[in-house]
Amino acid sequence: MSSKKAVIAYCALSMGFTMLSSSFNFYYVKVFLNLYNIEESWFHTAQILYMVWNAVNDPLFAVCQDNTNFLLTRTRREGILYTAPLFALSFLMPWIPMGKSPWAVGMHLVVALFLYDTMFTFIGLLSCCLFTELSADPHNRLKLTRYSTIASLIGSQSILVLEFASDSLQNFRAFQSAAVILAFCSCLLMFYAGTHAHTQYENTESDKCAGSSDKEISDSSSESFFRKMFQLFKEKNFVVFIITNFFQQFHRAFWGGFLAILCEYLVSTDQVPLNVRSLFYGLTGTAGEILLILGTPLVGQFGYFHTIRYNFVWKIVGGLTMYLLIGPGNSWILMLYMLIDGAFANATFSCFNMPLSDIADADKAKYDRRQPISSTVFGTNALVVKPALSLSPMLVVAILNHYGYEHLKEQKESASATEKAAMSAVMFQLICFFPAVLGFIQLIVWSRFTIRRKITETVILKGTVHSS
Repeated sequence: MSSKKAVIAYCALSMGFTMLSSSFNFYYVKVFLNLYNIEESWFHTAQILYMVWNAVNDPLFAVCQDNTNFLLTRTRREGILYTAPLFALSFLMPWIPMGKSPWAVGMHLVVALFLYDTMFTFIGLLSCCLFTELSADPHNRLKLTRYSTIASLIGSQSILVLEFASDSLQNFRAFQSAAVILAFCSCLLMFYAGTHAHTQYENTESDKCAGSSDKEISDSSSESFFRKMFQLFKEKNFVVFIITNFFQQFHRAFWGGFLAILCEYLVSTDQVPLNVRSLFYGLTGTAGEILLILGTPLVGQFGYFHTIRYNFVWKIVGGLTMYLLIGPGNSWILMLYMLIDGAFANATFSCFNMPLSDIADADKAKYDRRQPISSTVFGTNALVVKPALSLSPMLVVAILNHYGYEHLKEQKESASATEKAAMSAVMFQLICFFPAVLGFIQLIVWSRFTIRRKITETVILKGTVHSS
Protein backbone atom coordinates (compact mmCIF):
# COMPACT_ATOMS: atom_id res chain seq x y z
CA MET A 1 0.00 0.00 0.00
CA SER A 2 1.54 3.28 -1.12
CA SER A 3 1.34 6.20 1.30
CA LYS A 4 -0.64 9.35 0.56
CA LYS A 5 2.59 11.33 0.45
CA ALA A 6 4.08 8.94 -2.11
CA VAL A 7 0.98 9.26 -4.31
CA ILE A 8 1.20 13.07 -4.14
CA ALA A 9 4.90 12.83 -4.94
CA TYR A 10 4.24 10.71 -8.03
CA CYS A 11 1.59 13.15 -9.22
CA ALA A 12 4.06 16.01 -8.71
CA LEU A 13 6.53 14.12 -10.89
CA SER A 14 3.90 13.62 -13.61
CA MET A 15 3.01 17.30 -13.59
CA GLY A 16 6.58 18.55 -13.62
CA PHE A 17 7.67 16.09 -16.29
CA THR A 18 4.76 16.97 -18.59
CA MET A 19 5.26 20.72 -18.14
CA LEU A 20 8.65 20.46 -19.82
CA SER A 21 8.15 17.62 -22.29
CA SER A 22 4.97 18.96 -23.89
CA SER A 23 6.42 22.46 -24.34
CA PHE A 24 9.74 21.24 -25.71
CA ASN A 25 8.14 19.03 -28.37
CA PHE A 26 5.72 21.77 -29.39
CA TYR A 27 8.23 24.59 -29.82
CA TYR A 28 11.72 23.38 -30.67
CA VAL A 29 11.10 22.80 -34.41
CA LYS A 30 9.38 26.15 -34.89
CA VAL A 31 12.03 28.05 -32.93
CA PHE A 32 14.94 26.59 -34.89
CA LEU A 33 13.23 26.86 -38.27
CA ASN A 34 11.56 30.27 -37.99
CA LEU A 35 13.60 32.19 -35.41
CA TYR A 36 17.11 30.76 -35.73
CA ASN A 37 16.75 30.01 -39.48
CA ILE A 38 18.64 26.72 -39.29
CA GLU A 39 19.81 25.34 -42.62
CA GLU A 40 18.12 22.18 -43.86
CA SER A 41 21.40 20.23 -43.99
CA TRP A 42 22.13 21.04 -40.34
CA PHE A 43 18.56 20.24 -39.35
CA HIS A 44 18.78 16.80 -40.97
CA THR A 45 22.22 16.16 -39.46
CA ALA A 46 20.93 16.99 -35.98
CA GLN A 47 17.88 14.80 -36.45
CA ILE A 48 19.95 11.83 -37.65
CA LEU A 49 22.31 12.04 -34.67
CA TYR A 50 19.35 12.55 -32.36
CA MET A 51 17.62 9.55 -33.91
CA VAL A 52 20.55 7.25 -33.17
CA TRP A 53 20.98 8.40 -29.58
CA ASN A 54 17.23 8.47 -28.99
CA ALA A 55 17.00 4.82 -30.00
CA VAL A 56 19.88 3.38 -28.00
CA ASN A 57 19.56 5.28 -24.73
CA ASP A 58 16.35 3.54 -23.60
CA PRO A 59 17.82 0.02 -23.40
CA LEU A 60 21.11 1.47 -22.15
CA PHE A 61 19.47 3.32 -19.26
CA ALA A 62 17.14 0.37 -18.55
CA VAL A 63 20.13 -1.90 -17.99
CA CYS A 64 21.97 0.80 -16.01
CA GLN A 65 19.08 1.63 -13.69
CA ASP A 66 18.21 -1.98 -12.91
CA ASN A 67 21.70 -3.37 -12.46
CA THR A 68 24.06 -0.76 -11.00
CA ASN A 69 24.43 0.84 -7.60
CA PHE A 70 25.61 4.34 -8.45
CA LEU A 71 24.30 7.47 -6.77
CA LEU A 72 21.82 8.12 -9.59
CA THR A 73 20.64 4.50 -9.88
CA ARG A 74 20.58 3.35 -6.26
CA THR A 75 16.84 4.03 -5.95
CA ARG A 76 14.19 5.46 -8.28
CA ARG A 77 13.59 8.33 -5.88
CA GLU A 78 17.24 9.40 -5.68
CA GLY A 79 17.61 9.22 -9.44
CA ILE A 80 14.77 11.72 -9.84
CA LEU A 81 16.04 13.94 -7.02
CA TYR A 82 19.54 14.37 -8.44
CA THR A 83 18.68 14.64 -12.13
CA ALA A 84 15.71 17.03 -11.88
CA PRO A 85 17.87 20.20 -12.14
CA LEU A 86 19.66 18.75 -15.16
CA PHE A 87 16.34 18.04 -16.87
CA ALA A 88 15.19 21.62 -16.22
CA LEU A 89 18.45 23.03 -17.64
CA SER A 90 18.26 20.78 -20.71
CA PHE A 91 14.77 22.15 -21.37
CA LEU A 92 16.05 25.75 -21.31
CA MET A 93 19.01 25.21 -23.62
CA PRO A 94 17.13 25.45 -26.98
CA TRP A 95 15.72 28.86 -26.06
CA ILE A 96 19.14 30.49 -25.52
CA PRO A 97 20.67 31.55 -28.88
CA MET A 98 24.28 30.40 -29.30
CA GLY A 99 25.13 32.40 -32.42
CA LYS A 100 23.80 33.28 -35.85
CA SER A 101 26.19 31.39 -38.12
CA PRO A 102 24.89 28.14 -39.71
CA TRP A 103 27.51 26.15 -37.81
CA ALA A 104 26.58 27.66 -34.44
CA VAL A 105 22.83 27.17 -34.95
CA GLY A 106 23.33 23.60 -36.17
CA MET A 107 25.54 22.60 -33.24
CA HIS A 108 23.12 24.34 -30.90
CA LEU A 109 20.32 22.01 -32.08
CA VAL A 110 22.54 18.91 -31.87
CA VAL A 111 23.64 19.60 -28.29
CA ALA A 112 20.15 20.69 -27.20
CA LEU A 113 18.50 17.53 -28.54
CA PHE A 114 21.15 15.25 -27.05
CA LEU A 115 21.02 16.78 -23.57
CA TYR A 116 17.24 17.01 -23.46
CA ASP A 117 16.63 13.46 -24.64
CA THR A 118 19.21 12.07 -22.23
CA MET A 119 17.44 13.56 -19.23
CA PHE A 120 13.97 12.94 -20.66
CA THR A 121 14.69 9.22 -21.10
CA PHE A 122 16.45 8.81 -17.76
CA ILE A 123 13.66 10.39 -15.71
CA GLY A 124 10.95 8.89 -17.91
CA LEU A 125 12.19 5.37 -17.21
CA LEU A 126 12.40 6.14 -13.50
CA SER A 127 8.81 7.36 -13.60
CA CYS A 128 7.58 4.12 -15.18
CA CYS A 129 9.44 2.01 -12.62
CA LEU A 130 8.21 4.19 -9.76
CA PHE A 131 4.59 3.65 -10.75
CA THR A 132 5.05 -0.13 -10.71
CA GLU A 133 6.85 -0.18 -7.37
CA LEU A 134 4.69 2.22 -5.36
CA SER A 135 1.95 -0.38 -5.07
CA ALA A 136 1.06 -3.77 -6.52
CA ASP A 137 -2.62 -3.44 -5.60
CA PRO A 138 -4.87 -2.91 -8.67
CA HIS A 139 -7.17 -0.44 -6.88
CA ASN A 140 -4.24 1.67 -5.71
CA ARG A 141 -2.81 1.69 -9.21
CA LEU A 142 -6.15 2.78 -10.61
CA LYS A 143 -6.22 5.75 -8.22
CA LEU A 144 -2.60 6.55 -9.01
CA THR A 145 -3.34 6.46 -12.75
CA ARG A 146 -6.33 8.78 -12.42
CA TYR A 147 -4.55 11.27 -10.18
CA SER A 148 -1.39 11.32 -12.31
CA THR A 149 -3.45 11.81 -15.48
CA ILE A 150 -5.09 14.86 -13.94
CA ALA A 151 -1.65 16.12 -12.92
CA SER A 152 -0.36 15.59 -16.46
CA LEU A 153 -3.34 17.49 -17.87
CA ILE A 154 -2.48 20.44 -15.64
CA GLY A 155 1.18 20.22 -16.57
CA SER A 156 0.46 20.20 -20.30
CA GLN A 157 -1.09 23.66 -19.96
CA SER A 158 2.48 24.95 -20.07
CA ILE A 159 1.93 25.34 -23.82
CA LEU A 160 -0.90 27.76 -23.11
CA VAL A 161 1.29 29.69 -20.69
CA LEU A 162 4.04 30.07 -23.26
CA GLU A 163 1.60 30.91 -26.04
CA PHE A 164 -0.13 33.75 -24.21
CA ALA A 165 3.07 35.01 -22.58
CA SER A 166 4.85 35.33 -25.94
CA ASP A 167 1.92 36.06 -28.30
CA SER A 168 2.70 32.89 -30.25
CA LEU A 169 6.48 33.54 -30.21
CA GLN A 170 6.06 37.13 -31.39
CA ASN A 171 7.79 38.24 -28.17
CA PHE A 172 10.67 35.80 -27.79
CA ARG A 173 12.12 37.52 -24.72
CA ALA A 174 8.80 36.97 -22.90
CA PHE A 175 8.87 33.36 -24.10
CA GLN A 176 12.32 32.88 -22.58
CA SER A 177 11.24 34.39 -19.27
CA ALA A 178 8.15 32.19 -19.09
CA ALA A 179 10.26 29.13 -19.94
CA VAL A 180 12.60 29.87 -17.02
CA ILE A 181 9.64 30.11 -14.63
CA LEU A 182 8.20 26.83 -15.94
CA ALA A 183 11.57 25.09 -15.58
CA PHE A 184 11.90 26.31 -11.99
CA CYS A 185 8.38 25.16 -11.06
CA SER A 186 8.96 21.79 -12.73
CA CYS A 187 12.22 21.35 -10.86
CA LEU A 188 10.50 22.01 -7.52
CA LEU A 189 7.80 19.44 -8.32
CA MET A 190 10.39 16.81 -9.23
CA PHE A 191 12.39 17.68 -6.12
CA TYR A 192 9.31 16.90 -4.06
CA ALA A 193 8.90 13.58 -5.87
CA GLY A 194 12.55 12.70 -5.36
CA THR A 195 12.25 13.44 -1.65
CA HIS A 196 8.99 11.69 -0.80
CA ALA A 197 8.38 8.93 -3.39
CA HIS A 198 9.64 6.06 -1.21
CA THR A 199 8.89 2.49 -2.28
CA GLN A 200 9.07 -0.82 -0.47
CA TYR A 201 11.88 -1.98 -2.78
CA GLU A 202 14.46 0.68 -1.97
CA ASN A 203 16.33 -1.25 0.72
CA THR A 204 15.98 -4.54 -1.12
CA GLU A 205 17.44 -3.13 -4.31
CA SER A 206 20.33 -1.49 -2.43
CA ASP A 207 21.21 -4.72 -0.62
CA LYS A 208 21.00 -6.73 -3.82
CA CYS A 209 23.26 -4.38 -5.73
CA ALA A 210 25.72 -4.14 -2.83
CA GLY A 211 26.25 -7.91 -2.91
CA SER A 212 27.95 -7.86 -6.33
CA SER A 213 30.37 -5.59 -8.08
CA ASP A 214 29.02 -3.17 -10.64
CA LYS A 215 31.06 -4.88 -13.36
CA GLU A 216 29.67 -8.32 -12.61
CA ILE A 217 26.11 -7.04 -12.53
CA SER A 218 26.50 -5.01 -15.69
CA ASP A 219 28.10 -7.84 -17.66
CA SER A 220 25.53 -10.45 -16.72
CA SER A 221 22.55 -8.16 -17.24
CA SER A 222 23.85 -6.96 -20.61
CA GLU A 223 24.16 -10.50 -21.89
CA SER A 224 20.73 -11.39 -20.52
CA PHE A 225 19.13 -8.29 -22.02
CA PHE A 226 20.36 -8.94 -25.56
CA ARG A 227 19.39 -12.60 -25.40
CA LYS A 228 15.85 -11.70 -24.37
CA MET A 229 15.72 -8.95 -26.97
CA PHE A 230 16.60 -11.47 -29.69
CA GLN A 231 13.81 -13.74 -28.44
CA LEU A 232 11.35 -10.86 -28.73
CA PHE A 233 12.28 -10.15 -32.33
CA LYS A 234 11.42 -13.74 -33.22
CA GLU A 235 7.81 -13.18 -32.15
CA LYS A 236 5.46 -12.08 -34.95
CA ASN A 237 3.17 -10.11 -32.63
CA PHE A 238 6.06 -8.04 -31.30
CA VAL A 239 7.32 -7.22 -34.80
CA VAL A 240 3.80 -6.27 -35.90
CA PHE A 241 3.40 -4.07 -32.85
CA ILE A 242 6.68 -2.16 -33.20
CA ILE A 243 5.98 -1.44 -36.89
CA THR A 244 2.53 -0.11 -35.99
CA ASN A 245 3.93 1.88 -33.08
CA PHE A 246 6.70 3.31 -35.26
CA PHE A 247 4.20 4.89 -37.64
CA GLN A 248 2.07 6.07 -34.71
CA GLN A 249 5.06 7.97 -33.34
CA PHE A 250 5.67 9.24 -36.87
CA HIS A 251 2.14 10.67 -36.87
CA ARG A 252 2.39 12.19 -33.39
CA ALA A 253 5.75 13.82 -34.18
CA PHE A 254 4.19 15.40 -37.26
CA TRP A 255 1.45 17.16 -35.29
CA GLY A 256 3.68 17.92 -32.32
CA GLY A 257 6.39 19.62 -34.35
CA PHE A 258 4.50 21.27 -37.22
CA LEU A 259 1.02 22.17 -36.00
CA ALA A 260 1.94 25.78 -35.27
CA ILE A 261 3.75 26.16 -38.60
CA LEU A 262 0.86 24.69 -40.57
CA CYS A 263 -1.70 26.89 -38.82
CA GLU A 264 0.23 30.03 -39.72
CA TYR A 265 -0.49 29.38 -43.39
CA LEU A 266 -3.80 27.53 -43.26
CA VAL A 267 -5.72 29.25 -40.46
CA SER A 268 -6.65 32.77 -41.45
CA THR A 269 -6.39 35.43 -38.76
CA ASP A 270 -9.39 37.08 -40.39
CA GLN A 271 -11.53 34.09 -39.43
CA VAL A 272 -9.77 32.95 -36.24
CA PRO A 273 -8.27 35.51 -33.80
CA LEU A 274 -4.71 34.94 -32.62
CA ASN A 275 -5.73 34.36 -29.00
CA VAL A 276 -8.19 31.65 -30.10
CA ARG A 277 -5.43 29.97 -32.05
CA SER A 278 -3.24 30.04 -28.96
CA LEU A 279 -6.04 28.40 -27.00
CA PHE A 280 -6.30 25.81 -29.76
CA TYR A 281 -2.59 25.00 -29.42
CA GLY A 282 -3.08 24.43 -25.71
CA LEU A 283 -6.04 22.13 -26.30
CA THR A 284 -4.03 19.92 -28.65
CA GLY A 285 -1.82 18.97 -25.72
CA THR A 286 -4.74 17.79 -23.56
CA ALA A 287 -7.40 16.57 -25.99
CA GLY A 288 -5.83 13.13 -26.34
CA GLU A 289 -5.73 12.50 -22.60
CA ILE A 290 -9.29 13.72 -22.14
CA LEU A 291 -10.44 11.52 -25.03
CA LEU A 292 -8.74 8.50 -23.49
CA ILE A 293 -10.38 9.07 -20.10
CA LEU A 294 -13.84 9.47 -21.66
CA GLY A 295 -13.33 6.58 -24.08
CA THR A 296 -12.15 3.99 -21.57
CA PRO A 297 -15.58 2.24 -21.45
CA LEU A 298 -15.48 1.82 -25.23
CA VAL A 299 -12.03 0.25 -25.04
CA GLY A 300 -13.42 -2.18 -22.48
CA GLN A 301 -16.43 -2.99 -24.65
CA PHE A 302 -14.70 -3.46 -28.02
CA GLY A 303 -11.20 -4.41 -26.90
CA TYR A 304 -8.00 -2.55 -27.63
CA PHE A 305 -7.37 -4.36 -30.94
CA HIS A 306 -10.58 -3.09 -32.54
CA THR A 307 -10.34 0.33 -30.89
CA ILE A 308 -6.85 0.86 -32.31
CA ARG A 309 -7.95 -0.41 -35.73
CA TYR A 310 -10.88 2.04 -35.79
CA ASN A 311 -8.36 4.85 -35.34
CA PHE A 312 -6.51 3.76 -38.47
CA VAL A 313 -9.79 3.74 -40.38
CA TRP A 314 -10.42 7.30 -39.14
CA LYS A 315 -7.05 8.46 -40.46
CA ILE A 316 -7.90 7.24 -43.94
CA VAL A 317 -11.52 8.38 -44.03
CA GLY A 318 -10.91 11.66 -42.20
CA GLY A 319 -7.99 12.72 -44.38
CA LEU A 320 -9.70 11.87 -47.67
CA THR A 321 -12.97 13.50 -46.58
CA MET A 322 -11.17 16.67 -45.61
CA TYR A 323 -9.36 16.83 -48.94
CA LEU A 324 -12.12 15.73 -51.33
CA LEU A 325 -15.29 17.10 -49.72
CA ILE A 326 -14.45 19.97 -47.37
CA GLY A 327 -11.30 21.69 -48.57
CA PRO A 328 -9.14 24.36 -46.92
CA GLY A 329 -11.62 27.24 -47.10
CA ASN A 330 -13.13 27.03 -43.61
CA SER A 331 -10.48 27.62 -40.94
CA TRP A 332 -12.75 26.49 -38.09
CA ILE A 333 -13.47 23.10 -39.67
CA LEU A 334 -9.80 22.71 -40.52
CA MET A 335 -8.81 23.37 -36.91
CA LEU A 336 -11.44 20.90 -35.71
CA TYR A 337 -10.05 18.24 -38.04
CA MET A 338 -6.49 18.82 -36.81
CA LEU A 339 -7.65 18.75 -33.19
CA ILE A 340 -9.56 15.48 -33.65
CA ASP A 341 -6.82 13.77 -35.62
CA GLY A 342 -4.16 14.81 -33.12
CA ALA A 343 -6.34 13.73 -30.19
CA PHE A 344 -6.99 10.32 -31.75
CA ALA A 345 -3.29 9.88 -32.48
CA ASN A 346 -2.29 10.62 -28.87
CA ALA A 347 -5.13 8.66 -27.28
CA THR A 348 -4.42 5.61 -29.43
CA PHE A 349 -0.73 5.81 -28.57
CA SER A 350 -1.65 5.82 -24.88
CA CYS A 351 -3.53 2.52 -25.43
CA PHE A 352 -0.39 0.83 -26.71
CA ASN A 353 0.62 -0.24 -23.21
CA MET A 354 -2.13 -2.88 -23.48
CA PRO A 355 -0.70 -4.91 -26.39
CA LEU A 356 2.80 -4.40 -24.95
CA SER A 357 1.61 -5.97 -21.69
CA ASP A 358 0.04 -8.87 -23.57
CA ILE A 359 3.30 -9.41 -25.43
CA ALA A 360 5.19 -9.49 -22.14
CA ASP A 361 2.68 -11.99 -20.70
CA ALA A 362 2.92 -14.20 -23.80
CA ASP A 363 6.71 -14.12 -23.59
CA LYS A 364 6.59 -15.08 -19.91
CA ALA A 365 4.37 -18.08 -20.65
CA LYS A 366 6.40 -19.24 -23.67
CA TYR A 367 9.78 -19.15 -21.90
CA ASP A 368 8.42 -20.09 -18.47
CA ARG A 369 9.89 -16.99 -16.82
CA ARG A 370 9.43 -16.20 -13.14
CA GLN A 371 8.10 -12.73 -14.02
CA PRO A 372 7.37 -10.74 -17.21
CA ILE A 373 10.34 -8.97 -18.80
CA SER A 374 8.44 -5.68 -18.99
CA SER A 375 11.52 -3.44 -18.91
CA THR A 376 13.13 -5.40 -21.74
CA VAL A 377 9.94 -5.18 -23.81
CA PHE A 378 9.76 -1.42 -23.25
CA GLY A 379 13.44 -0.81 -24.01
CA THR A 380 13.43 -2.94 -27.16
CA ASN A 381 10.25 -1.27 -28.39
CA ALA A 382 11.86 2.16 -27.88
CA LEU A 383 15.00 1.03 -29.70
CA VAL A 384 12.97 0.61 -32.90
CA VAL A 385 10.22 3.18 -32.45
CA LYS A 386 12.05 6.29 -31.26
CA PRO A 387 13.83 7.01 -34.58
CA ALA A 388 10.39 8.05 -35.87
CA LEU A 389 10.68 11.18 -33.72
CA SER A 390 13.57 12.32 -35.94
CA LEU A 391 12.59 10.81 -39.28
CA SER A 392 9.15 12.45 -39.26
CA PRO A 393 10.35 16.09 -38.99
CA MET A 394 13.16 15.34 -41.46
CA LEU A 395 10.66 14.10 -44.04
CA VAL A 396 8.22 16.98 -43.50
CA VAL A 397 10.96 19.63 -43.66
CA ALA A 398 12.30 18.07 -46.86
CA ILE A 399 8.83 18.14 -48.44
CA LEU A 400 8.16 21.74 -47.42
CA ASN A 401 11.57 22.99 -48.56
CA HIS A 402 11.16 21.15 -51.87
CA TYR A 403 8.21 23.45 -52.52
CA GLY A 404 10.04 26.58 -51.39
CA TYR A 405 9.27 26.92 -47.68
CA GLU A 406 12.84 27.81 -46.70
CA HIS A 407 12.91 30.68 -49.21
CA LEU A 408 9.38 31.77 -48.37
CA LYS A 409 9.92 32.08 -44.62
CA GLU A 410 12.98 34.26 -45.22
CA GLN A 411 11.02 36.53 -47.56
CA LYS A 412 7.69 36.29 -45.75
CA GLU A 413 6.90 39.99 -45.80
CA SER A 414 7.74 40.44 -49.46
CA ALA A 415 6.37 37.11 -50.71
CA SER A 416 3.60 37.35 -53.25
CA ALA A 417 0.07 36.14 -52.64
CA THR A 418 0.59 33.47 -55.29
CA GLU A 419 3.63 32.04 -53.48
CA LYS A 420 1.79 31.97 -50.16
CA ALA A 421 -1.26 30.34 -51.76
CA ALA A 422 0.92 27.66 -53.35
CA MET A 423 2.58 26.88 -50.01
CA SER A 424 -0.82 26.76 -48.29
CA ALA A 425 -2.01 24.24 -50.89
CA VAL A 426 1.02 22.02 -50.25
CA MET A 427 0.48 22.18 -46.50
CA PHE A 428 -3.20 21.35 -46.86
CA GLN A 429 -2.37 18.27 -48.93
CA LEU A 430 0.19 17.31 -46.30
CA ILE A 431 -2.25 17.38 -43.38
CA CYS A 432 -4.78 15.34 -45.37
CA PHE A 433 -2.59 12.70 -47.01
CA PHE A 434 0.10 12.30 -44.33
CA PRO A 435 -2.30 10.72 -41.77
CA ALA A 436 -4.20 8.83 -44.50
CA VAL A 437 -1.09 7.11 -45.88
CA LEU A 438 0.17 6.23 -42.39
CA GLY A 439 -3.27 4.90 -41.45
CA PHE A 440 -3.38 2.69 -44.55
CA ILE A 441 0.00 1.14 -43.72
CA GLN A 442 -0.95 0.65 -40.07
CA LEU A 443 -4.30 -0.91 -40.93
CA ILE A 444 -2.62 -3.57 -43.07
CA VAL A 445 0.12 -4.32 -40.53
CA TRP A 446 -2.09 -4.26 -37.43
CA SER A 447 -4.48 -6.83 -38.94
CA ARG A 448 -1.75 -9.44 -38.41
CA PHE A 449 -1.66 -8.91 -34.63
CA THR A 450 -3.18 -12.06 -33.12
CA ILE A 451 -3.30 -11.40 -29.36
CA ARG A 452 -6.86 -10.18 -28.85
CA ARG A 453 -7.91 -11.39 -25.41
CA LYS A 454 -10.63 -9.10 -24.06
CA ILE A 455 -10.08 -10.41 -20.53
CA THR A 456 -6.72 -8.62 -20.59
CA GLU A 457 -8.29 -5.30 -21.40
CA THR A 458 -10.70 -5.73 -18.50
CA VAL A 459 -7.79 -6.23 -16.12
CA ILE A 460 -5.91 -3.31 -17.57
CA LEU A 461 -8.86 -0.98 -17.28
CA LYS A 462 -8.93 -1.76 -13.56
CA GLY A 463 -5.52 -0.18 -13.32
CA THR A 464 -3.09 -3.10 -13.29
CA VAL A 465 -0.98 -1.76 -16.14
CA HIS A 466 0.45 1.71 -16.54
CA SER A 467 1.20 3.30 -19.88
CA SER A 468 4.84 3.95 -20.52
